Amino acid sequence: PHRHSHKLRARVSKLFPDDGYGFLETPDGREIYFHQNSVLDGGFNRLKIGSEVRFAEEEGDKGPQASTVAPTKRS
Repeated sequence: PHRHSHKLRARVSKLFPDDGYGFLETPDGREIYFHQNSVLDGGFNRLKIGSEVRFAEEEGDKGPQASTVAPTKRS
């Protein structure tokens, strides 16, 4: 499909801190996987359910996933 090079907004919908990953929910209701290594500046540990982030979407092995997840200042 098409790639988004611009940053999209989403909220953290699920977090699995012990396993180092979580899911984002986009405004259109999709759920997108992200890995702790994709969160900029080591910010994974500061994320909470409901945190607002910006991210880039890429196609992963198991469907869409988020790369370069950046917590927004308002989270």
